[in-house]
This record gives sequence, C-alpha cells and structure tokens, in this order.
Amino acid sequence: MARKKKQEAEHDNSERWLLTYSDLITLLMIFFVVMYAMSNVDAQKYQVLSQSLEGALNPAALAGTGGGGSGEGGGDISIDELTESLAEGSTEKIDPELVAAAQEIQNLIRQNGLQDKVSVSVQERGVVVGLMNTVLFDSGSAQIKQDAMPTLIAIGQIANGVHNYIRIEGNTDDVPQSSERFPSNWELSVVRATEVVKLLIAKSGVEPDRISAVGYGEYRPSVPNTSAENRAKNRKVDIVILNNQLDKSESTMSGTTGTDSGTNEGGGPANTENTQ
Repeated sequence: MARKKKQEAEHDNSERWLLTYSDLITLLMIFFVVMYAMSNVDAQKYQVLSQSLEGALNPAALAGTGGGGSGEGGGDISIDELTESLAEGSTEKIDPELVAAAQEIQNLIRQNGLQDKVSVSVQERGVVVGLMNTVLFDSGSAQIKQDAMPTLIAIGQIANGVHNYIRIEGNTDDVPQSSERFPSNWELSVVRATEVVKLLIAKSGVEPDRISAVGYGEYRPSVPNTSAENRAKNRKVDIVILNNQLDKSESTMSGTTGTDSGTNEGGGPANTENTQ
C-alpha cells in the first residue's frame, strides 16, 4: 500500500509542469489576442481613411455609396485632413497633381482671408472649390464683381496647371427666381456658371475644350434649404477639377484621347448644360 501511494505521488509530481506550461500558453494567447485587437482597431481606422481618400478621386471604388451635395456625390475631405494624411503617408493613391493644386488653392484662399466664403475640398468628383455667390455676384445678377476677379483668375490659373478637365457648376437656393432675364433658377445658375467659364478662358488661359458649364438650379443643394444660413451655403459656384476617372469620361465624350488635344465641335467657349 505504501509503495502504491509513493508511485502515485511521483506520478503527480512528474506532471505538475503541465500546469505551469498551460498557464504560460494561456497568458501568451491572451497577450496576442489583446495585441491583435489593438492593431485591428488601427487597421480599421486606416482602412476607412484609405477608402475615403481612394474614393475621393476614384468613384468606382465607392460604387453604390450615397453622397450629398451637387455633382457626383459628397464624401468631402478637407485640405487640412488631406495634408495630415499626406504627412502620414496615407494618400499614395491620390493624383499628386490634384493634391498639390488643392493645397495651393487653399493657401491662396487663406492669404486673401476668404476662408468663410470659399471652401476647398476633395470629393468623389475631384477637387472642389466652392465660392459663395456673395463673393462673385450681386443678388439676382450674373455679372462677376470686379473685386472677385483677381482671386477667381488665380484659382483658374492653378486649376489650369493640372491639365485635367474643369467643370463649373452653378447652384442656387430654393427661393423662386423670376425676372425678364432669369425666369427661373435654372437660367440664373447656368448663366453664372457660364460667366465664370468665359472669364477663366479669357484671363486664366484655360482652353475651351477643357472646361464646361453646368447649371443645377436649386436641385443639388449641399445642405437642406431649411434656414437662411443653409440657403446662403447653397447659393454658390463650384469650380471642379475632375478626378482622373471622370477626366477619362470627358475625353471620351469630346472625342479626344487627352486633355491637350481636340476642340468643341460647335466651336463655342464651353459645353453649357442645364441638367437637374
């Protein structure tokens, strides 16, 4: 009996290391689970940022994604956010020319103290410079203010240096417009956009086959027309330097293979559209 008990004690002692080993394995597993969870959070954050930046200049990457505002969608990325992402090396998929143009325009706006009236952002359709109508026009008028021309021409010169197509988008609020020249907001938005196009062709050196004017009237608001403040935000003209994907579409539509060749078939200064 004593011999049997001694054998059992020796057997227990010989397997005691397994308890220590299992504890160590368990602790290691917990450690790696925690490390993975922490790294997974960072990966998700960077993936969201990467998808947003990729979608900003490649709408195919965000197919099926909704967006607000005029044009092909929202997804605005401010230039400050873009600059921060550049510093972190997270914007390798964005066309460097568009990034540089956006930053240069942002600096111009800051130098002129127009941050509260002119916005610069990267959206799905490209680099978007939004100019509130109070900067460019008097109420109910489509004549560009003299004091707005130098800034507008400088923006056009920067945009012209990118060699992508440029689209000028006119927008209004939902307050009905009725005058002999502008029977509705359609006409007002189109004519204002066209006046900007004509100025950029004449003073900024933009080739006529690289620029178009679009009037959205009141039907592509950036924010709901629910207050006077929001309506003021919707009364604007957007200068859009189209992203590479849309730039290829413009080349196909114009019958050219690049942005430096071809002319409008009608010989006019711009492709003026009136679309909802």
